[in-house]
Amino acid sequence: MSTAEPRDSGDAVYAGTKAVRVVSAVFFLSAATLANEIVLIRLLSFRFWPHFVPLIVSQAMLGFGGAGVVLRIVRRRVERSPERFFAWMVLLAVPAFDLAFRASQFFPFDPFLLLWDPLAWPSFGAFFFLLAVPFFLSGCATAIPFAFLRHKPGPVYAASFAGSAAGALVALPFLMLAPTGWLLGLPLALGAVACVFVLADRGGGMRKGRAVALCAVLFLLVIPPADLKLSPYKDLAAVRKLPEAREIASRSGISGDYRAVFAPGVHSAPGLSIRFEGEIPPQAMVFADGEQRGTVPKDGGRTPPAYLGYFPAVLPYRLVEHPRVLQFGLRGTEGILAAAGVGASSLTIVEPAQELVRLVREDLSGFSGGWPGALPVEIREEGARNFLARDLRVFDVIEVADISSATFSSLGVHATGETFLLTREGIRAALARLGKGGLLAFSGWLKTPPRESVKILRTIRVELLAAGLAPAADRIAAIRGWGTFSVVARRTPFRPAEIDRVRMFCSDYGYSMVWPPAGADSGGGAEERALREAVSDAVTGPPGERAAGLFDLSPVTDDSPYFHRFLRLGTLPEFRRLLGTQWVPFVEWGIVFLVLSLGVSLVLAAVLLLLPSVFARDGPGEAATIPVAGYFTALGLAYMLVELTFLKAGILVLGDAIRAAGLAIGGFSFFSGIGSAVSGRWESERTMRRVFAGIAVCVVSGFVVLSAAAGPLLARGWAVRTAAFVAALAPAAFLMGIPFPAAISRLAAAGGSAIPFAWAVNGFFSVAGASLASIGAMWLGFRWTVGIGAVLY
Repeated sequence: MSTAEPRDSGDAVYAGTKAVRVVSAVFFLSAATLANEIVLIRLLSFRFWPHFVPLIVSQAMLGFGGAGVVLRIVRRRVERSPERFFAWMVLLAVPAFDLAFRASQFFPFDPFLLLWDPLAWPSFGAFFFLLAVPFFLSGCATAIPFAFLRHKPGPVYAASFAGSAAGALVALPFLMLAPTGWLLGLPLALGAVACVFVLADRGGGMRKGRAVALCAVLFLLVIPPADLKLSPYKDLAAVRKLPEAREIASRSGISGDYRAVFAPGVHSAPGLSIRFEGEIPPQAMVFADGEQRGTVPKDGGRTPPAYLGYFPAVLPYRLVEHPRVLQFGLRGTEGILAAAGVGASSLTIVEPAQELVRLVREDLSGFSGGWPGALPVEIREEGARNFLARDLRVFDVIEVADISSATFSSLGVHATGETFLLTREGIRAALARLGKGGLLAFSGWLKTPPRESVKILRTIRVELLAAGLAPAADRIAAIRGWGTFSVVARRTPFRPAEIDRVRMFCSDYGYSMVWPPAGADSGGGAEERALREAVSDAVTGPPGERAAGLFDLSPVTDDSPYFHRFLRLGTLPEFRRLLGTQWVPFVEWGIVFLVLSLGVSLVLAAVLLLLPSVFARDGPGEAATIPVAGYFTALGLAYMLVELTFLKAGILVLGDAIRAAGLAIGGFSFFSGIGSAVSGRWESERTMRRVFAGIAVCVVSGFVVLSAAAGPLLARGWAVRTAAFVAALAPAAFLMGIPFPAAISRLAAAGGSAIPFAWAVNGFFSVAGASLASIGAMWLGFRWTVGIGAVLY
């Protein structure tokens, strides 16, 4: 007896120490994994486009589901030494964050060929597989304590959630501190801490192999990062190929990667009037995540270049003398110089990306010659809707430029992006900030068939009529130039003399009058006639949404703020039938990739979940796979539907997509972690029924309160908006952290062999839920999407 007691005491001490190490390793590995996900979003947004990222990142996160499948197949082997497997999964996952991304750049693929060229799939498959590796290894490491180490699920799952919250919150300031190429240093550093907790063996000694693995991680931290290889379709990639092109300034941060490139051959002026006979000065081109964001004419601040007055977008300045101007978005210095050239009395620019502001105002001041001294310029670094709610000044011209693009990125890759300024509520807020006779102006690149130009006209018309300003046709004017359009609207009708000034402007500069009609002799080819008919229908046709046609041109609202979504899913076969191989420019590729992501997720889930039946036998507690599959499928789908819909709604309240993502992911992870920590007390069947009912009530009520309070919150400061957003999601997030560990506890009590299967199901359908959340938001709206999530609970 005297010899047994010390041994029992020693085992207890070791068990306690092991639990602390495991929980700590899970915490830091989860932080590293979430940080890696955020960093991948930034890196892949730069390499490709932001809205290709859901396809790539969500497919990579299928690694979590794959981890459950593999653990189910090899569970007999893992059961012999779960601690060793856990340690090596951690040690291998951390360097994979960096090595997988480096290797992925050696597999270039063309995303636009995936739908019809089978030869594009092997390269994409390799790219996907490499990015999935670190998520797979991390998923294995996190699942092993549940399935094999027999730790209580609550603390381990709480550590996973808390680590994810920490990773999200740490990633945001790190984005401001580190250049884009060095961002993978954050998951490496967090992962290195996780590695420290698995270096020791059962006897407390350090294993040499594990120490070597940690040294490899530290080595990756100090070596230079891999050069980022851009898609050949990115604007920056094309400009870099020009003779003598060189980067003259760069900044990066939360909002993106910003670079200015100068080349002697750059003289960019898309849409310039054919009547211009002067010279276009040398320019530096400004890029945001590799896409052109504007130009900076050399020494333009000293003398505004004359060519800036020869665009259709100058129309509002020809109708108002010495206007007080509000511009949304900083377009290099061209917007500033255009306003200065026409004699604006003041200029306010709303630009939330502070890195872009500093690049243009400070880093390029020597090249640009500064800003025109005679024009008072104020820059407000906040969201457009926040500014309209907070600043009660009125303006003579409110300008929203480039609502459609001439670059390759305009081929629908932005269809899945939220644009709250162009919703009905956004247009309503802008109209309210117009002074007497003030003009709301929109400009952009024309498409065939016309889309953005017609959709914005429909939105303006609906809001004018809703305000009792009828007829709307008397308050709208539209013109077109070579490939571009300009629309102006105001609260009072245009006088005949003002319409004559519009016609004179068109005559002098070689533009076409689109609305009001120029008369029977307006001429023009089939393309221009189609534009006139579409504009006429938008301005004077039957009110309400247009249900027919290949494109959805109905106004959007804050509940589904996807202005650039024109695609009707049912029209895809019609596109292929009518246009054959020429259908590419007419399809929103952001949506196509989103649907493709969902399809691939479901196919892989079905294949991989059935795979273990070939290699593994069911063990104790695994017989009831259908109830287990149904339960964890619903959990995976519901959690992502709720979390991502709150995130999307938070973009409006917080005024910034990246901050909304950080707060939503971090907030849900933090409060769900607390719920997981206390889940052991609430595992009875009766209590769980109440928990599920509470989740549904808190999800719906929290979202309804957040939506109803969005208007008043827009006018409040950042701290108040942040607190309100977190308070709206906290109760639901807390309860949402309980069901998973509670179910894992039941499976563990039944033998535990079903845990890897449950982990796999939850992982696969979490990915599907991420795609469904975006699809639901675009076609059903936020309210219906979050409601479906509540019903699943």
